[in-house]
Amino acid sequence: MTKKQKTAAAWTVVIIAFFGGFALANVQNKVPPVIDVIMLYFNIGETDAGWLTSVFTIMGMITAIPASMLMHKMGPKKIGVISLACAAVGGIIGAFATDLWVLMATRVLEGVGVGMIAVVGPSVISMWFPAEKRGLPMGLWGSWMMCSQTLLFFIGGGLSTAFGWQGVWWFCVAFCVVVLILYMWKVDAPPEGTPNYAEGEDEEEFKLGDGFKSASTWILTIAGTIFTFCCFGFATYISLYWAQTLFGGDMNQSNWWVSVMYAIEIPVVIFIGWLLNHIKLKNRRYVGVIGFLLYTFILFVCFRMEEPGLILPFILVYPFLEGSIPTVYWTLCPSTAKSPEYSGTAIGILNVGLNIGTLLGPPVTGFFIENYGWATATIPLAVASVLGAIAFFFVKTYDHDSDKATARAAGADGDLTQASV
Repeated sequence: MTKKQKTAAAWTVVIIAFFGGFALANVQNKVPPVIDVIMLYFNIGETDAGWLTSVFTIMGMITAIPASMLMHKMGPKKIGVISLACAAVGGIIGAFATDLWVLMATRVLEGVGVGMIAVVGPSVISMWFPAEKRGLPMGLWGSWMMCSQTLLFFIGGGLSTAFGWQGVWWFCVAFCVVVLILYMWKVDAPPEGTPNYAEGEDEEEFKLGDGFKSASTWILTIAGTIFTFCCFGFATYISLYWAQTLFGGDMNQSNWWVSVMYAIEIPVVIFIGWLLNHIKLKNRRYVGVIGFLLYTFILFVCFRMEEPGLILPFILVYPFLEGSIPTVYWTLCPSTAKSPEYSGTAIGILNVGLNIGTLLGPPVTGFFIENYGWATATIPLAVASVLGAIAFFFVKTYDHDSDKATARAAGADGDLTQASV
């Protein structure tokens, strides 16, 4: 392949991988836009509703590390297809649930899919792009949650009005099936003759345990855990808060504003990804530090706003403060591994932390809301954000020398050419 063809192939794979993340993010985020309908349907409070958002992450935590192992053996195509299939099956069963515990169980099955796809997406990017050029594709990947939140908060009210909360479930099932077909068509590791930047010099020497020895990976995982704790604690309840406080209980109006906010965040994270490509690898952590420190202030005021006029400035500022953090940790994560063949393991470890934060954020925030009020619930979110900034400061990255991967690919390409003569 020519350089232009390799670039086109890389971006085709990355875009489809992104839609895989988008599909699974829809599965993860489908509760908040219809949380009022679900609470009424199952007769539950905020805390139980919070567990509906986060219970499926238990399987996400369990599957993240095995997913990185399996992908090393089976490749991203098969793991991606399995993850999308799990989410689709869980969604179909969940749409027929009339008991809360049945619905909870289906969320666990869906979590298998989310746990796997969250490893596949960034791993594919680390295969096709060297560290110095990962910022933009990781920025695109980092927008998967925002794209989902934008879409679901925009259409969730209409679907639930027409079909009940089950309408959102069926929409997510259909999305997963379409993307599953695309995955089967195109997503895979780079072929022979194309550089694989997540491949070591001697793949025979791969030992899973060595991937756990990077302290930097664990520090980044702490930062990621804190982010999802804050992010999902906020996202699960912000629409409900605005509806109750500012819009007289009108969830559709509240959902619309949340949708606009996350729509703004999509180009923001892609821009930040592009910006990271122009910052030295060792200095990219400071973008995360600054992002977390500024995020602290917006979290502290999020459940304290009582004037409708404050919503517009809030939704304009929030995307810039939240959006920088996931873009940075996705971009840095493969480079926290001491050698490139352990990039997938590093991504798996990070995903365990992200799922822990997602698991704890909504119920902890819901507990504070139910027992101490909306304003008090902002305190644990803000304190956690400060700790996230501290963790980011200590993240270290390693130079994986992309030139070696290019040289190996050139050698393999030459061997193939010679063999065909």
